[in-house]
Amino acid sequence: MKTILALATVAMVSLAGLAQSLEELVSQADAAFQEVWTSEYTLEAHDTLKAKLEEAISLYEQALAIKPEDSHVLLMLARSYYTLADVFLTEENEKKQAYLKGRDYGFAALNLCQDVAELRPETKEALFLEAVAACDSVAACYWLYANWARYDEFDKFGALKRGDAPKLHALIERALELDDMYLCAGPYRSMGGFWGGLPSGILALFMGRWKQDLEKAEEYLSQAVELCPEYLENLRFMVEYCLDPEGEEEEAQELVDRILTAPIGDYPLYNSRTKLWARKWGAG
Repeated sequence: MKTILALATVAMVSLAGLAQSLEELVSQADAAFQEVWTSEYTLEAHDTLKAKLEEAISLYEQALAIKPEDSHVLLMLARSYYTLADVFLTEENEKKQAYLKGRDYGFAALNLCQDVAELRPETKEALFLEAVAACDSVAACYWLYANWARYDEFDKFGALKRGDAPKLHALIERALELDDMYLCAGPYRSMGGFWGGLPSGILALFMGRWKQDLEKAEEYLSQAVELCPEYLENLRFMVEYCLDPEGEEEEAQELVDRILTAPIGDYPLYNSRTKLWARKWGAG
């Protein structure tokens, strides 16, 4: 009996230590990510911020090895890989692989928030849409969409073959239903980017209803700009997905000027990066 009690005590201590280790890893990872998210991006700071974000990713992945179904860790990995690819990587294949990792972590998070089916990119459309409608996590829908949509920019024919467009639309539509102001009107921003970024020209002939629609893009992006002008990427998307394609030079210039004169505000990483974009846009 004493032996059994001693073993039980050792087991309880081990489990407590394991839980503490998990908590510490997640806390350190959250702090590292937050340091990047709240820093201004400059070319001089690029390598330092990239290394800090990679440190956060490493810590999250260590935590995931301890608890593979931790929704917070899965979501932060999806968000971190998106940020790594979107802000810090420049080589095409590296960006593609980072978005792919973010997409896979996004799927894992989405599969934790619904029990309709174990979703994969190849899941049949009807079943996919049913499962997404059952998910109540705006972050799972949003970050899966964000990574998957960007990955598809590198795999347009694969996206067409898999029938990705209606699935992506379902994800961001569900995010809109759950919390339209997530990440400063992020679902409106993403829905506008979705309609503005769909194929046009010859490829659109094979897309059915899922082809570029600049009117819908402007409808959603106008709402993003109105609801959250302080997140400067909302203005950037309006220029890139609507005003530039429509040849609205004066309106585009007005928004670019607003970006350049706006304060960094509460979104230092992305707002500082958007200001760099605006300077390049103004330089032609």
